[in-house]
Amino acid sequence: MGTKEKTNVLMVVADNQWAGALGCYGNTEHRTPNLDRLATEGIRFSHAFCTNGLCSPARASILTGLIPSQHGVHEPFNDGSWPSLPEDWQAISQFRTLPLTLKNRGYQTAMIGKWHLGQYAKPAIGYEYWVVYPKGHTSDFYNNTVIDNGKEYPVKDRHIVDFWAEKAAEYVGNYDGKEPFYLQVNFNGPYVMPPTNFGPDPLNPFYKEFDGQAFKPFDQHFSDKLMFQFTGPYDPDLPEEFSGDTEQILNAQNRMMFDYIRMHNDPQTRANIAAQNAMVDHGVGVISKALETSGLEENTIVVYLSDHGMPFGHRGLWSGAPMTFPAVMYDQNFNIPLIMRHKGTITEHIVSDMLVSEYDLMATLLDYVGYPDVVIPNSPGHSFAPVLRGQSMGDWVQAVYFEHEESRGIRTPRYSYWKRHRAAGKNELYDLTADPEANTDVYSKPEYADITQQLDAKVTTFFARYADPRYDLWNGGTAKLVSYRIELWQKLYGANWKPTAQLLPAFEE
Repeated sequence: MGTKEKTNVLMVVADNQWAGALGCYGNTEHRTPNLDRLATEGIRFSHAFCTNGLCSPARASILTGLIPSQHGVHEPFNDGSWPSLPEDWQAISQFRTLPLTLKNRGYQTAMIGKWHLGQYAKPAIGYEYWVVYPKGHTSDFYNNTVIDNGKEYPVKDRHIVDFWAEKAAEYVGNYDGKEPFYLQVNFNGPYVMPPTNFGPDPLNPFYKEFDGQAFKPFDQHFSDKLMFQFTGPYDPDLPEEFSGDTEQILNAQNRMMFDYIRMHNDPQTRANIAAQNAMVDHGVGVISKALETSGLEENTIVVYLSDHGMPFGHRGLWSGAPMTFPAVMYDQNFNIPLIMRHKGTITEHIVSDMLVSEYDLMATLLDYVGYPDVVIPNSPGHSFAPVLRGQSMGDWVQAVYFEHEESRGIRTPRYSYWKRHRAAGKNELYDLTADPEANTDVYSKPEYADITQQLDAKVTTFFARYADPRYDLWNGGTAKLVSYRIELWQKLYGANWKPTAQLLPAFEE
């Protein structure tokens, strides 16, 4: 089975990068030439959205075609969780996954980079080649430990994104051509969180290009939507990760807010963020060059996306959805870059305004490489592979859905509607035609009553159709390992409500 018979898949997933951080999406302050080139050589989706504005849930959706209320991952996993769990615990092993499905159809499978969905020591859910970062939170770009196919060793004095790119290029360069490959590269950059993005980063070779650059300032005040406030002081010797200890949780919140106060509109922080985006772009260039050198460009579909978006000062907001209560669902949190290139097959210079979601991605890729009949049980996703082939999709429904624990949303070409659990706050509606920046909530305005009712019904119907009772938080379900709203759910469902760490039987085909 040669490579001419099946298409290789290279998927690159950035960390915490909203679409507007890229040059090809209109950013004039960042420079992303390799991604811009990738977009011109293929198709760029202007309205791609994540299912959840945080790492682990979104990554689970990418690999399963399911929403958080189906796969059960509602929040990012804490780095301190793993010692107490079985050595083979994985959050989504009970479901059909993209790598396992392709492996069972003859693909060589590889995972390089940030995992953040379970234990790290050995390959998971269908991957064979396995080089991963044994953490979720990136506290340092330059001094890290990696697990490389069973061997653990330090990566010092070099940017970890650069390391992942080199390993991916090495994998491509060593590819034997006997079977097609599925290679997933998860960069843990640009990240846009402290401490890695606070202040200058002179070790990043791209930092000097942005140091001293004038960046357009954001609102000078933090948003009144922020859930936490800096109350000080914090103990820098306490662990950074959130744990079950109340003192450590409060300390971590104080540290985070103190850092964000210092980062907000700080020129060196803004230069740092631009440099981290440039480093991710450089990594894409390194891997793209390896494909070109190996003669694989015309037999490989390259997919670039981010797990989720991330504001870095927009509207006075920083970090992901749990920084506010109830969670906000602005485009900066949920609109992700999505670029696909397959030289000689996908038409160049295409920009699509279709609204597509991470839950559509698995079905699309399986369809594109020749497996349209694979069933992903109860997935809300649909294949948009015909668009990649230059065909019309006139019946595509222009709406995507997303969630974060107590908040559920729908995005259409004109509206962004956020429905809150009855115990969690007010609903919000933004008319993006009249108000492109989503500055004014029009939910209570009489002239929007009809559209509000229609959108509310769509959200209610969608989650009633797809949410799994086991993980449907709005109806007594639970979350895997972590919930940031434990007090809310215990108030509603009783003191015995808690996240689950149950290890379920693995999916078999």
